[in-house]
Amino acid sequence: MKMKRAFILFWHGLTNLLVGIAEWFTVILGMRDDSKYGKILRRVIGSCFATIMLLFASASIVAASEGVYETFFNDDSEEYYNVQYLSRGATYYNNYLEEGFVKNADGKKTIKDICWIAKPLGYDSLICYSNGKVRGYFNMYNGEVVIEPQYSHAWIFSEGLASVDDNGWIKFIDSSGKTIINLNIPYIPGTEGYVFHNNHCAVHNDRRDRFGLIDKKGNWVLEAEYFSIEPRDTFWLVDNSKEQSVITDNMKTVIPFTAGEIQIYEDMIETTLDNHTIKTYSLQGEIIDDFCIKNVEEMTYKTAELYIPSHTNDKSQSDYNGETYPIPATAKCKKYEAEWGWYGLMTPEGKILTLPSYSSIEAIGEDLYLCKKNDHSGIILNGKGEKVE
Repeated sequence: MKMKRAFILFWHGLTNLLVGIAEWFTVILGMRDDSKYGKILRRVIGSCFATIMLLFASASIVAASEGVYETFFNDDSEEYYNVQYLSRGATYYNNYLEEGFVKNADGKKTIKDICWIAKPLGYDSLICYSNGKVRGYFNMYNGEVVIEPQYSHAWIFSEGLASVDDNGWIKFIDSSGKTIINLNIPYIPGTEGYVFHNNHCAVHNDRRDRFGLIDKKGNWVLEAEYFSIEPRDTFWLVDNSKEQSVITDNMKTVIPFTAGEIQIYEDMIETTLDNHTIKTYSLQGEIIDDFCIKNVEEMTYKTAELYIPSHTNDKSQSDYNGETYPIPATAKCKKYEAEWGWYGLMTPEGKILTLPSYSSIEAIGEDLYLCKKNDHSGIILNGKGEKVE
């Protein structure tokens, strides 16, 4: 209430001051005519002058407020900002209350009003940034703008090139902003971006329903006829919507198109086929194991013999309510797991009886097994893997 009253008093004082100045201004101009016309003239001129003075006063208050904020609150310290070190010559400051900025090694703000930044890959030095409307690039070593914000969409630099949306068309530019590759491909919302890996980049066709690979000169080394193409270290994982394949950076086939899913690791390549079996290959495509098993378990079943549970420790005989339980026994066959969550039957000696086609296998007798592909139905197999009618 005290703050509100103080503001009201300040406002009345300011308006009275402006009215007085306006009256003084009309007197200076010699407008002392007490006629009806003179009074109207004085009021109009006085009102205009008062409005001008009010706008001037408001601008002064805003400027003073900004000065106070800059002096006491906007100290660029880690207490108020997230500080991101870019290099010895540039640091990025941002918080959730206002747009960020970049400072150079001398403490000078080189760029203001930054919404976000995206660092380049590898040894590229230009950082992509947005001012909320368009995107450009600045040098991460000195914080200076190299390519002015001008693109509706722009992506990070990789291997010396960056892709930009230039008036609705995807182009690749170099570090000077010069267009190096122009494939006449339109920008289509939802595109993740175009980044070079191993001198190649995955690019879509003009409908964005198929992808291919281009080199750094803009030549198609793989035509845009694949469902997806993704980089995996020094490889490319190619998907034609039904099968997957692995190729090297020089377009050599390592794993031919296979129906299933392919995972590329540091030391091997693993393929999980549609029948849930798994094969492993070396990074050169040589077979390591053509039938991988991740786990083997024994199974038990309930016999007709019953037992009375033992009452020891903190339980007394008085807790016993007369219940009996079937004695479990170990079934002859075992179940193995290939793809996670998919099981098959094997003999005690390790001979495979069935493919890993079941989501669960349960022993229901000494050599009988309930095998389910879902939670609702299943089949019964014997110890030879044969269906029991």
